[in-house]
Amino acid sequence: KQWYQRRVRGDEELACLKSTVKEELKTVQTTVQTEIKSYSAAVSKSCSVALSKKKLQAAVKSVADKEDRNRNIILYGVEETAGEDLPNKASAILEEIEEKPLLKDCCRVGMKNSESPRPVKLCLSSSDMVQNVLRKARLLRGKEGYKTVYICPDRTA
Repeated sequence: KQWYQRRVRGDEELACLKSTVKEELKTVQTTVQTEIKSYSAAVSKSCSVALSKKKLQAAVKSVADKEDRNRNIILYGVEETAGEDLPNKASAILEEIEEKPLLKDCCRVGMKNSESPRPVKLCLSSSDMVQNVLRKARLLRGKEGYKTVYICPDRTA
């Protein structure tokens, strides 16, 4: 008889414990759902502000400008003369380092100065060509007549 009473009491305690765990689980579940809803509302609100049309356009323009600059190189120390044929001068310099990239554009940048020649900005057809030219740029130091010419990437902001 005692054994039976202990077993019944154990079953009752187990049922009570099971009921308590279920109630606590429901409370936790409700709390989590409420927190997720508030978090979701906050994220959707901040995303709509962060992804405004103007901000997206500015980001795309920034990336496009950077990509355009990746296709440019700057030549320093190239003599400046009146009526110069800049594309041919630039091509001659690049041929000295055994590179013949396709020049899309070529111009002098900065204000004219009698003390030193203005840098020359070259726009090449791809950033891979720019990397090839920059790798070989140090070869100009050993070439007669080009020791003062330096080739650098376009670092304009």
